[in-house]
Amino acid sequence: MNTPALGPALSEARRIVVKVGSSLVTNAGQGLDQEAIAHWADQIAHLRAQGRQVVLVSSGAIAEGMLRLGWSTRPK
Repeated sequence: MNTPALGPALSEARRIVVKVGSSLVTNAGQGLDQEAIAHWADQIAHLRAQGRQVVLVSSGAIAEGMLRLGWSTRPK
């Protein structure tokens, strides 16, 4: 696994929170980007193997739900 080196601020962090926007989680409006998600999962597994806690937060569930429901605009 070739994971980018963590910067000095994160090199000793025990818990890392990552926020990923729905535009990165989805595949140009065609559903979830499985390849990107798999890549993040590999990186998170690598960090967990180092003993770090990782929290991944995303609004991608809303985008995926809209796609599955056939909605073209976000509900209010």
